[in-house]
Amino acid sequence: MSGLRRRRRLLAVLTAVALVLAVLVWTRPWQPKPLRVVVLSDSLSEGMGEVTSLTRTWPHLVGAQLRAQRGEAATDGGSWLPASVHGTMFGFSPARAADGSWAATDTVGVPGAIAGGAVSWPVDGFDRAVVQVFAERAGELFTASTGEKQVGFTSPAAGLHSFAVDGLADTLTVRGDGVVVGVLARAGAGAVDVYNLSWSGSSTNEWLGWLDRPALLPLIRAIQPDVIVLSLGGNDYWQVGDLDRFGSHLRRIHQQVAAVAPSASWVLGTQPVPEGTLAPGWIRFQQVTLDYAAELRAPVIDLVSRMPAASAAPQLYSADHVHLTDAGHAFIAGIAGSAIAETGR
Repeated sequence: MSGLRRRRRLLAVLTAVALVLAVLVWTRPWQPKPLRVVVLSDSLSEGMGEVTSLTRTWPHLVGAQLRAQRGEAATDGGSWLPASVHGTMFGFSPARAADGSWAATDTVGVPGAIAGGAVSWPVDGFDRAVVQVFAERAGELFTASTGEKQVGFTSPAAGLHSFAVDGLADTLTVRGDGVVVGVLARAGAGAVDVYNLSWSGSSTNEWLGWLDRPALLPLIRAIQPDVIVLSLGGNDYWQVGDLDRFGSHLRRIHQQVAAVAPSASWVLGTQPVPEGTLAPGWIRFQQVTLDYAAELRAPVIDLVSRMPAASAAPQLYSADHVHLTDAGHAFIAGIAGSAIAETGR
């Protein structure tokens, strides 16, 4: 009888160990949890000015910091590659659109989206990609080409869709019947993905319009962001200058995005005083963001207080004394990284 009890105990122990091992294999707790960061901003974050590459914009510099903190290579993980940038005052071009293509940002709501022609990205250093496209109807055909490989995708319905491309060569080209929204290019096994969706010249009014278009909220829902950075206000100040309107718009953007990303932590950002702008009025405008951040108990990238003006630190600014250089984005990355760390994600 005692032998039978011993065998039963041994069987119970072995069963418990097997269950623990199964849970460990399923959850893989030794692997870092994914961290998906989305940035909704304007030229301060898109890189207009004298920034030499997409990777030197502050959102991507923060991504490299976060990877280093996890023991990952700075170039691993995912980077959102927009199909275009807004304007000509850029020191880099993340993509090249074919002649005859046209800007579809206001059509689908995702900054940089392109329709009517092929879009090509340099993807040297990336292993694979997730392509985001928008179809007006079922049956629209898209093709991704890289090296000698082609991957086809047919939309099952109208709306936003994604498809994967592995084994990337130096260039990735996407063409199709609908809209090319953008690409998340990935390298290595890194778990940090950075989606910099910023668009130069945008105000809260544009962002509210884009949120009503068919692709932006579905894209954010599909990303399942862990952290969302919202930094707007400069263009609101110049275009309208209405404090109450800006505050109402900022709140509505947060509420609409939070509805599709309920588990995301938020970080709000103020913007530095541009050269030639009256500081008291600008600071009052930025206080709207600080007040809303306090209401949300959200960390702040407080550039209005911490980033010096062009007269005091000219190396941070481009020749117009408004937009930034590589050094300016590196300065913001130091502050932004600490603010994102405050979320505990």
